Amino acid sequence: MKDFQLLPGEEIIKTASGDCWETPSMFKSQVPGRYTFTNQRIIFEGNGIIEKLRVKFAIPYSEIKTIEPYLVVFFRTGILVWMKNGDKYRLSLRKRQEYMDLIQSHIN
Repeated sequence: MKDFQLLPGEEIIKTASGDCWETPSMFKSQVPGRYTFTNQRIIFEGNGIIEKLRVKFAIPYSEIKTIEPYLVVFFRTGILVWMKNGDKYRLSLRKRQEYMDLIQSHIN
């Protein structure tokens, strides 16, 4: 979590390697990286040699409308995150249900 600083009162709950397949600002493509789940948001930092081209974003739980599972190719690793403003993110993590439960517990 080099580029993101924890917010006041924010604590890291879990970290995991995974992929991002879509954000509101990028084309649909696979970007490997690392997820950090805190008590306030989801942080993703993509891998890559060139720092300026790395995909990075944070999703505050308070801005998430709903989440739902989806298939990534044929794998049951996808989590589709719908934001209250209509944007969407496509996340991909092993042990998907564990992360869906974690996200759901923070958006309710």
